[in-house]
Amino acid sequence: MTAPAERQPAYVLHRRAYRETSSIVDFLTVEHGRVAGVARGTRGGRARPVEPFTRLEVGWRGKGRMVTVTACETVHRWRLDGRRLFAGMYLNELMMRALPPEEEVADLFRVYEAALAALEADDDIEPILRVFEKCLLREIGYGLTFDVDAADGGTVRDDGVYEFVDGEGFHAVAAGTPGGWRGAVLKGIANDRYDAPGVRRAAKAILRRALKPHLGDRPLASRELFRRG
Repeated sequence: MTAPAERQPAYVLHRRAYRETSSIVDFLTVEHGRVAGVARGTRGGRARPVEPFTRLEVGWRGKGRMVTVTACETVHRWRLDGRRLFAGMYLNELMMRALPPEEEVADLFRVYEAALAALEADDDIEPILRVFEKCLLREIGYGLTFDVDAADGGTVRDDGVYEFVDGEGFHAVAAGTPGGWRGAVLKGIANDRYDAPGVRRAAKAILRRALKPHLGDRPLASRELFRRG
């Protein structure tokens, strides 16, 4: 159950209209994780809208699944456009689908904010998304250890081949096994070396598969935007 809070660093993950001038907003906060609240006066002629990709200081009262926002102050706004905007929407959509409410997520908050800063400054989107996806999986208890053989606990060999087993990790298999990944590639993902040959393609495929059970059955709207864009 969410406790009242005077001030919390926060970002807007999702918002929807509520009554005439209010919004129901899902926030990402450091101490309370994902929090849903009613924000009054955020729609209409004199509204002060709450925007995604903006560092906020928020306060609320009430307990339970829906709090009442009592303070909301803008600290910094990240400027995202084009595919970088779609990438930011993708990060928000992942958290709305996979992140349970009301759990402290200090590390994820830090990585998310770093991702927004990187998206504003850099057109090389793929590494930013992969770093965030890895952190999100750790946060929800399904983190992957890319450089360890799950069967025996040993370090993966650069010249070895490994398959990803859902819920377990990476197991050594014979060379040429369909769906196998070279150990050197897995070590590249472990160390976020996305400029190494084959690492980007492998990281995208493996992390998409690892995230899939936590995202529900509906397609991600942000992926469709990427496809069209």
